[in-house]
Order: sequence, then structure tokens, then C-alpha cells
Amino acid sequence: MKLAELLKIPFLLESKVICGFQGLNRDVRSVNMMDAPDIIDFVKPDELLITTAYALKDRPEELVALIPELSAAGCVGLGIKKRFWSAIPQEAVAVANEVGFPLIELPLNVSLGDLINQAIDSILDKHADTLRNALKSHRQFSSLILKGQGIPEIVRDLAELLDSPAILLDQRLNLISASSHFRQQAYQDLLPHIRELASRLPNEERTFISFLADAVPGGLNYIAAHPILTYQPQGFLLILQQSDELQPLPVMIMEQAANVISFELLKKQAVKERSRRYKNDLFTDIVNGFMTSEQELIHRGKRYGLAEILPSLCIVIKQDEDLGRRGNALPPSEEQQLSKREELYEILKDAFRSRGHSFVLFSNKDQFVLILSVSKDKTTPVDTERMLREQLTEISDDLYHREGISLSVGVGNPVDRLTELPVTYKEAVEAWETAHSSKKRRFVQFYHVKKLTDLLRMLPIEELKKYYDDTFKELNRLEAKERQELMRTLVAYHDNNCQIAETAKQLFVHRNTVVYRLGKCEQLTGRKIRNTSDNLRFKVAYLMEQLIDAD
Repeated sequence: MKLAELLKIPFLLESKVICGFQGLNRDVRSVNMMDAPDIIDFVKPDELLITTAYALKDRPEELVALIPELSAAGCVGLGIKKRFWSAIPQEAVAVANEVGFPLIELPLNVSLGDLINQAIDSILDKHADTLRNALKSHRQFSSLILKGQGIPEIVRDLAELLDSPAILLDQRLNLISASSHFRQQAYQDLLPHIRELASRLPNEERTFISFLADAVPGGLNYIAAHPILTYQPQGFLLILQQSDELQPLPVMIMEQAANVISFELLKKQAVKERSRRYKNDLFTDIVNGFMTSEQELIHRGKRYGLAEILPSLCIVIKQDEDLGRRGNALPPSEEQQLSKREELYEILKDAFRSRGHSFVLFSNKDQFVLILSVSKDKTTPVDTERMLREQLTEISDDLYHREGISLSVGVGNPVDRLTELPVTYKEAVEAWETAHSSKKRRFVQFYHVKKLTDLLRMLPIEELKKYYDDTFKELNRLEAKERQELMRTLVAYHDNNCQIAETAKQLFVHRNTVVYRLGKCEQLTGRKIRNTSDNLRFKVAYLMEQLIDAD
């Protein structure tokens, strides 16, 4: 209790504050007796000392030196029973006034033991009253939940109990609920300031007091904030107040409200996670091709927004590895990972929803998968891809600069039937893996049908060399000049659709020369120049040569 309040108990009514009046607003948690000047090593914060000053009666200078030390140690004040002094030394009064340390003249007709006992009883009684009121408020908040009401009613009752405006923000500082005060424009104008202040608060399990702004309605220039915590930060419960002090009873009532809100959010989170798990399992089965009936797809996916809104495509989104984390740094806990994934899920959902997309978002292991409906308007596929690429890049850049989250995206091609969703999903995964294998980060990669060279590049270089050597055989063993001449003729022959006259014209040689060279190629390779399968083999080998040379 406050020192000024403690001085009103019966045994202290006749006491007199001599100096240090500015310290009367200090909190008193305990009362102790001082019988020697070496008490400084045993003083507790928020403790009131009382003494007869017998040990100091002939040494007033020690009292003068002791007062600043007591104040620095957190002592609330010093009560002196003037049995051995006619008056408290003026030097001590001057020092006490300087540091704001109350010196109190105690009544002579009360023993120090009785005074201590009554003071401690008063402090404990007030603490018990605070606990009873806190318990009563907890029951009141809990009964709201039991009656089927929810968080808005808790915030409403909290505001009524404390006679102050109350507001609840989620972890992204969005408004969850507010007392009726915030229907007024003056309080609505405060919301940006409240959000900005809350953004700087740590997620520690204690109440904070901060200066809000000047000229707030009713002089409510300060805000008390208590974090809402489950297994992850859930936001802040905030109360506007006039004082910059945290009073025990309002703080405990806020804590009880925050506890009940945390349990309610935990219950809702458990329901949400169970529903999310069912949704993830359902759509994972869909994109993996385990469901082949279109009617079943529509029936089971309808509650999550899946409908015959076609064409649709799949987008695979993965968070890039945190290259900034040191190798010896501890990896995030499972709860931290879950919290981050939940937050990222909500951010992605808001990002696509704000851009007017019709979509289904779900998780599949370490990836987020989006089934996105593509517009049926007159835009060409190229324009659709360009616009989607711009939006995906914008979302990725915004997340990186605003949240520090690095994402990479793979996009499949649109499909016209729900049963073809596995096709576009596999394309999105392949697009992501193709870009990721090139050591890219924060990319937006669309799937495109691979060219033959891209397919050949997927084969081991040793296999390419074997195929190439088996195609040309003895031709590869000629001297460089002769081999180059024969290979140039063979390539020109195939480039000119196996037309000898056109080949001779391109090489500026007689057609008989072309016939001779081609015949020699047949002899060296053991393959027929006019055979369709052998011609195809030659053309594939030409492409392989480029890859082998590049290696």
C-alpha cells in the first residue's frame, strides 16, 4: 500500500511527516525495525524502517550520511520515535528533502512492535482484498465463457470494472475487440497511435505502462498493456489510464482477463488446427491424385471454397533457407516453427484475398499450396502469366521488406478439370525445383514444356558421352581435319532435310562430293543415312555434342 495510506492506520494516526513529502506516494511492501546504522546491507526495496534512533543519539552525522543510502536502496522512509532526541537534526531534514525521503515522527505512546504488527496486518489485508477482487473478476470473466459469450464481452466487462477504455489487438496488431468508448471518433483516432505503441512492446508475461499521447479524452494519456500468450504470442490487452503507475488491483484484474482470453484463444486455436489438419490432408490427397471422382472433389472441397471455377492452376510456395543464421545457432523450437508457419499462412491468405483472387490455400509438409482460379476474360495466356508474375513478385517483395521473410514460388499451367489438379501441382513443384537447383532465391518460376536440350541436360554427362560415341563410332577416331569435314557435311545434310543438292549448294561443293562423303560416314558409323531412326539418332547426338563441349 502507499505510504500515505499506511500512515492512516490507528497506530500511526498521531505520527507526523517532518520532510520528504514527495516520497509519500511510494509503495510499502514490508515494515522493519532499525537498531543500528549498519542496516543498509539488510534493507529491502519498498521497506519502511522504524527506529528509536538510540544508536544515533550521539552521532547525528551518521543519520545524515545514512539517508541518501537508504533512499538509493529503495527504502520507503524512516519513522523515528523521539525518545532520545528533542528534535530531528536539521541537517538530516535538509538531506531528506533533497532526495525526497520521508522522515516521520512516530507517536511515543505506541511500542514499535505493536506498530510493526499493525502495519504488516494492514498491508496483508489490502493484499488479500486485492487477491479476492482478482479472483472475483476471474470468476466473472470465466462465467461469460461458460454462458456461451466470448472475448468481446470480456473486454466490455474489463472496461466496466476498471472504468477505463479497453482494447484487444492480435499479434499483427489488428483490432479484435474494443469497449464502447471506441465508437467515438476521438478514440478511433487514437488507434494508429495505440498500434504503433504496441508494435514496440516485447512479448513478456508482465504488464507494461507507456505514454500514449497528449490531449487524450479524459486525460487518459497512458496505456497499460498486458501480452496475450498461448504457446505463441497472440497480441495485447490494453487499458487507457490517467496515471503513469501500475496499480496492483487493476493489473491483477487485467491479468485475469488476459488469462481467460488466452484459454479461449487456445480452445479456438485447437479447433482451427484440427480443421486445418483435415483440410491439409484432403487437398494433399487431391493434388497427389488419390481422388479421381470430380463429384467427390466438389462435394468434399466445397466447404473450403473449391468449386468448378475453372481454369485453375497450382502455386507452390516455400520459405527459403535462413542463410543468415549461423551454423552454431540453435534451431527454432517446434512451437516457434508452428507459430511462424501459422503467421505466414495468415499473411499469404490476406495477401491473395486483398487482390481479389478466388483460391484455396493449404499446407503440404514444408510447402504452402495455392489452388488459384484463373480469369476467363479475353486476356491471352501470355498476359495472364505476366499479370500473375507481377502480383506474385509484389507479394514476395512486400513480405521480404516488411516481414523479413524470403519466399520462392513455382507455378503450374492452368487446367480445365478438377481431376487434372495433380498435373498442375506436379508442374508447380517441378518449376520450383528447377529454379531452386540453380541456387536461386526469392524467385517466381513458371512451368514451361521443356525443350529436347533441357531433357538431355537432365541425363548424366557420362551417359551422353556413351551415346555420342556409339552414334559416330569410327568417325570420331579420324584426324581432326578429315573428321571436321565429314561432320560438317553430315550436319548440313540433316539441316537441309536430307536434300543432297541443297547440301552441295550450302557447302559450295559438287553433289558427287556430298554423296562420297555421306557414303564414307555410313561406312564409319555403320548407320544408314536415309534411315529415319538413324537420322533421328544423328540429330540427337548433335545436341548432345553441345552439352558435352559445354561441360
